[in-house]
Amino acid sequence: MSDVAKQMIICPHCHRTAYFNIWNSINTKTDPETYGQVRRLSLFRFCCPYCRQTSTINYSFLYHQMESALMIYYIPEDEEADTTQNLLDAVSAGTPKDEKPDSDSGMKEEERALENALAHYKYRIVRTHEEFLEKLAIFDADLDDRIVELAKVIVGAEAERQLSETGFRVKSAFFSFSKEKNEKKLVFRDKNSSQTATVSFDRYVTNVYNRLVDRYRAALEGPHKKDTVINRNWAADILKTETAL
Repeated sequence: MSDVAKQMIICPHCHRTAYFNIWNSINTKTDPETYGQVRRLSLFRFCCPYCRQTSTINYSFLYHQMESALMIYYIPEDEEADTTQNLLDAVSAGTPKDEKPDSDSGMKEEERALENALAHYKYRIVRTHEEFLEKLAIFDADLDDRIVELAKVIVGAEAERQLSETGFRVKSAFFSFSKEKNEKKLVFRDKNSSQTATVSFDRYVTNVYNRLVDRYRAALEGPHKKDTVINRNWAADILKTETAL
């Protein structure tokens, strides 16, 4: 179930206090209307009843999409993430088989079912709303966010090579998906300007994606299967360490 509570917050504009719904956890199965609200970020927008100004309220929450076996923990960059990371590491590690209670221990069947279900979940930690929306877009497109991050590095390097005469250097990249148009894109931002380079998820990018699936399957199903922070730095480390093996 979702966990939502009214809390008093201070309007960033007029500094008066008013109630706002704070969602500690969001479950799209029990509250299906939140599926679209989080993708529009409307769930986090506060309209002050006094000055009528609208603000996006930045706070931590858990996004739970049960039908996709997906949990995304959003933790703003100014908040500590170590506790959540340690919790996920413990969940990912599970209880060693030789320490698990036997059938006489009284462990309920419901607990065993929950344990088995959680073993198949994807857990992610994100620190910005843009990163959160990108994760949703990737999973909405039925893609593996780990492979997408690897592809962003590979395709970004090729984009830099083709745009070398302009001095274009990749600062960051993000995945874009239009469900209505079934249109997937990689968008690269330049380090030294406001320019962007957009690469459609056409045959070239799809081929890169599929090659990466084959090349890194063992690593992603082995030592990196339970990684929770999947971003550009993670991808660069994978490409460096796995290529060196």
